[in-house]
Amino acid sequence: MSDPTPQISPGNAHNTLTGNPSGPTVQAGTVYGGVGNTTVVRQGPAAPKALDAVPGPPDGFTGRAQDLDQITVRLDPAASQGPGAPVVSALSGMGGVGKTALALKAAQVAWESQWFCAHLFVDLHGYTPHAPPVTAPAALDALLRQAGVDPDDIPAKVGERAGFYRAALQALTRADERGRPVLVVADNAHHLDQVEPLLPGPGGHRLLVTSRARLAVGGHQPLSLDTLPAEEAVELITARLGPDDPRSGDTEGLADLAHRCGHLPLALKIAAALLASKEHLSPGRLAQRLAQTARFTDGRDDLTAVFTASLDHLPPKRVRVFALLGSHPGPDISTAAAAALTDLQPEQVEEVLEELAAAHLLTAHPGDRWSMHDLLADHARHHHLPAKDTEQTGQEESRQRAVVRLLDFYTTTADAANDHLRALNGDTPPAVFTGRAQALAWLEAEHDNLIAAVRTAHRIGHAHTATRLPSCLAEYLLLRRQSDDAIAVHTLARDTAHHHDDAHGEASAWNNLGNALQQVRRFEEAIDAHTRARDLSQHVGDAHREASAWNNLGNALRRVRRFEEAIDAHTRAQEAFQRVGDARSEASAWNNLGLALRRVRRFEEAIDAHTRAQEAFQRVGDAHREAMAWNNLGNALQQVRRFGETIDAHTRARDLHQQMGDAHGEAMAWNNLGNALRQVWREQEAREAFELAAQGFRALGDEHSLAVAQGNLTQLRQWPRRWWRFWGR
Repeated sequence: MSDPTPQISPGNAHNTLTGNPSGPTVQAGTVYGGVGNTTVVRQGPAAPKALDAVPGPPDGFTGRAQDLDQITVRLDPAASQGPGAPVVSALSGMGGVGKTALALKAAQVAWESQWFCAHLFVDLHGYTPHAPPVTAPAALDALLRQAGVDPDDIPAKVGERAGFYRAALQALTRADERGRPVLVVADNAHHLDQVEPLLPGPGGHRLLVTSRARLAVGGHQPLSLDTLPAEEAVELITARLGPDDPRSGDTEGLADLAHRCGHLPLALKIAAALLASKEHLSPGRLAQRLAQTARFTDGRDDLTAVFTASLDHLPPKRVRVFALLGSHPGPDISTAAAAALTDLQPEQVEEVLEELAAAHLLTAHPGDRWSMHDLLADHARHHHLPAKDTEQTGQEESRQRAVVRLLDFYTTTADAANDHLRALNGDTPPAVFTGRAQALAWLEAEHDNLIAAVRTAHRIGHAHTATRLPSCLAEYLLLRRQSDDAIAVHTLARDTAHHHDDAHGEASAWNNLGNALQQVRRFEEAIDAHTRARDLSQHVGDAHREASAWNNLGNALRRVRRFEEAIDAHTRAQEAFQRVGDARSEASAWNNLGLALRRVRRFEEAIDAHTRAQEAFQRVGDAHREAMAWNNLGNALQQVRRFGETIDAHTRARDLHQQMGDAHGEAMAWNNLGNALRQVWREQEAREAFELAAQGFRALGDEHSLAVAQGNLTQLRQWPRRWWRFWGR
């Protein structure tokens, strides 16, 4: 078995790096569950865990004592045991009423009480402007990753994924010294289909859901959250003013202001921030202004009146930034992206963002990130830009120009990040990032925004981003196994390129789409996609892209056991890459060819192919893929019982992984080395190799690989005794 690293098809824009990003098909470390019984473990880093993923409640949370008690009683595992225990607690209520704040406060109480061993969180974006609601499969994927499940192990079908999710929750409980259950918070749901698959199953786990709709999740009726009582509404305002502010004693004015805000927490916070910024403005006077604004806005709701009144007190520069932020396609935005959207310098826009956050029109997050309540975002999207911005172009064109600036920023920056992911020793990728780690961190932080940017570019007809950005994301999405997103963006890229008669872009999109389809085991569709990429590339005379399509086609053919066709495809790819002078991609084709040859037991030819791959990767300075090629070569050599050379190959793989700081690759190489040493009866060395492998997997939290390494140690202890019993018969 193999887990191929496919070749990514670049788009048409200029790349800083030369050549095509190609990787070998990686034969994972072969480890033994028993004599003659082979188990394959994939090569790759252990999945990180995020077991405290629930954000903290907003600052200044006040009131809701009775509602909080109701929720926490339902969450407390000790307070509700047995078959009738409320596995699901749902909060419903109108937008701005404070559902998320209450849910996060309840989660904080649970955390402080140490009721749960893990606190997982997913925002379902049920009402986020510009973004479709998160599907159940995507939500399950996010929760499984937080639980530390290897993305390679996450099933594609929603039913299987839901079962895997329930098993993962049980595994977290078993791993906890106190055997505590797990709390899952699913915020901002829109419909039942999003949350029903998130039901956690038995074991005392809890699912807390928030939604504007009354969702009876799992048959449990939600708790309806109403507006704040009058006293608590006033308390929220006075908490913002502080006890030393004389206006805190204006009982009548504060009550009138709270009433004009509809007792809605979101409106109250914005009004309180406005009041705090205007020390001579009385609560009663602000209430009168809100009443006038409500009449002026033709009877629209109190929340809109508060938004409008707050904006009326801002200078045009801040209003412009607020209005443009409503056009941002994703759930949050960085300071750098906001600078691109607004066409301001980062330090200028940061100052404005801080002022908007102080006015409660924006929420600040760590890492120079900002978000906006969906009701505010909707208001911003429809709020008129200042006249100075629209004198020449009009409202809609001015907004579209801003969005295009943002899309181009995301595309250019993602292109630079992709160059860092593909960089070899001696390459000089753009100085936008200091290195691969920072580029990956940016891609992780911007993931949702980048996917939303592709959708927006497709919708408004901005072909450059719609075709180029998916290509820049292809390697990252494969690396992180974000298959659903990859399929979605490459499909949009394909459709956009086809619409614009861009055969090169369409071929690239088909090729990348095929790679994503392979990840979810839709191999027949992948074969069709790579075939289309190959044919289109032939049609336009793009020899390099045609070679890449042949190589990926070979991977897909091998997965459906069409080995002779796969051998032919990889041979064609190798020869084509040789003709165009792409040594790195040629090495990839050699390595893939070796894997196909091994499947038809042509081991000597496979050894030659893997050797050529290893030597070529060494020449081009791709140490990581060279290590993988050594690993594949070692596995091929073991098939023909050339154990001395096998030991040398896995030792070289181990050393290279060690030099690169790839702890997981090193642990895998130790495990493979132990298997080879066992074959030549070097028992003590084999034991040490398995122990070092287990030590590495344990440090990385890779429970599956740890179990395999420990199983190898057990087999090593038992095998000699069984062997001698056999010969003593």
